[in-house]
Amino acid sequence: MDLPVNAFRRAMVIACAVLFTAGAYFVSCGLHRMWWPVWIAPLPILFLAPKMRVWEAFAAALAAHALAGLSFWNYLRYTVQFPLWLELVSILIPSACFAFALVLYQGFARKNRRWLAAISFPVVIVAAEYLFSLSQGTFINTGYTQLKNLPVLQLAAVAGLWGISFTVNLFPAGLAALAAAPAKSRLRFGTALAVYYACILTYGFARLYNAPPAHDSVVVGLVETHAGRNIFPPDAQTTMALLQEYASQVQPLAARGAQFVLFPEMSALVPDSHLPQVDALFQRTARAANVQILLGVIHVTDHAGYNEGRLYSATGAIETVYRKHYPVPTWEARTTPGTGISVLACPRPNKQDRAPSVLDAPQAAGNVGIEICRDMDFPELSRRYAEQQVGLMLVPAWDQGVGVDAYWHGHLALMRAVEDGFTMVRDAKVGLMTASDDRGRILAEEPTRPDGTLVTMLVTVPVRHDSTLYQKWGDWFAWLDLAGLAALLALWVVGLRRGKEPQPQSNSSPASRKQRLARATSFMICAFSASGDGQAFSPRRRSRNSSLSSVRAPSSMGSKLRMCDSTANDASPNVGRLPTLVTD
Repeated sequence: MDLPVNAFRRAMVIACAVLFTAGAYFVSCGLHRMWWPVWIAPLPILFLAPKMRVWEAFAAALAAHALAGLSFWNYLRYTVQFPLWLELVSILIPSACFAFALVLYQGFARKNRRWLAAISFPVVIVAAEYLFSLSQGTFINTGYTQLKNLPVLQLAAVAGLWGISFTVNLFPAGLAALAAAPAKSRLRFGTALAVYYACILTYGFARLYNAPPAHDSVVVGLVETHAGRNIFPPDAQTTMALLQEYASQVQPLAARGAQFVLFPEMSALVPDSHLPQVDALFQRTARAANVQILLGVIHVTDHAGYNEGRLYSATGAIETVYRKHYPVPTWEARTTPGTGISVLACPRPNKQDRAPSVLDAPQAAGNVGIEICRDMDFPELSRRYAEQQVGLMLVPAWDQGVGVDAYWHGHLALMRAVEDGFTMVRDAKVGLMTASDDRGRILAEEPTRPDGTLVTMLVTVPVRHDSTLYQKWGDWFAWLDLAGLAALLALWVVGLRRGKEPQPQSNSSPASRKQRLARATSFMICAFSASGDGQAFSPRRRSRNSSLSSVRAPSSMGSKLRMCDSTANDASPNVGRLPTLVTD
């Protein structure tokens, strides 16, 4: 795609490309997502990149990605309450990495190294997302845009989130490189891309429709009433009233077959002085209903605060206490992260009597694990559970509302279930109550009520662990990607040292056409001059050519024609000018 020479038109074309890319990313990567626009979002600036100056390409990509990042501005600033510097980091650093990915693509595309250009774009993006995730979690990753694209989602079981991000970003880069490739190599290039995506889809459909049978299942009840006055009880009296309301829902759910009852994250703030009272309430309730109860609370001690999931067994014992590993930087800055994991044996249904589960060392498939909300943004923690053959993950959580981030952050956890082969049940305060299988399919989902009305959900879920390559090898694809980035950067630097590439010019520009016409005219006159006696053009030819009929041969003029040799030299500043005719 050629850019106009006119500065205004050039700027307008680049601006249109920026707006298209920003808009497509805005609707794909925001809080309310569509899975397909991200596949074509960067196409316009990828098409234009080889014709742009380096600074133009970088600025255009930075602006497009930053504009798309504004979809999170209000959420990060006013809902999650990130400080301004952290919000800018969350938007500008990924945008700068995206801009660098375009510049690297541009560098290889200008040298007609189309394969390297196509691969370099997704390689830079995946590397940046992986490095960012080590400290801030994976919430910005492109792979999350494909949660509703189930065949592509299955790639997470092999390469994790990183393989999906690479596949999504390779598509537009591959199309742009294909469009600019020479005709002879276009067929081979296009065939390679088609084969790659055919393999991805074939594997995805095969995994979706060939899931192993689940020999065990469990019935889980979920309860949520946090809204309005109940969103976070301010005092001990209100706290106990809410917890007693929760406890009153356990027996009806148990009567309907529930074996686990799950409550949301941070149901209440419980100081040490009130903890025995809370524990006693739910120990009695669990024993009376013969179920296991998982309650999320903020436990405040004299020296620290902990975001906990407290599991009460059917015998009334406190079976395990799990502490959240990754607190939210703003709201939970004063809480102390946990380090351990909680794995317990899943109770098997028994018509006569359900034997209570016992906290035990990790056993075979059928074990149950616990994580809390943001913990599910970090793949490594879920892999630790997968290594213990966990088949069901219980997740108390807290989102910011059904109309805010419930369908975005609430569904990120689906990726961990696919990566590590377990079923997930998630109960989110002012969010969604969700159950999904190890293929990312939602088995049941119920939104909470904004008016604080109590909502319950009962769901039967498989307890099955399906081992995956990602579980065994971890972030192997991300490490391979980093190695590929190092190799690409080395090739790029070597190319820069060999000399600066000339800026591309449009063959269709008016200046280029004028130069070609002037050069052609110059060579015609050179040929005429070289004939000496005019034999290069016969009289008959001159009489038939009106454009040359007025030009006399040098012999008849009694003069010589001399032409500046510099007009035939491409390196001369006189290229494109008409030769000078001098008469002696």
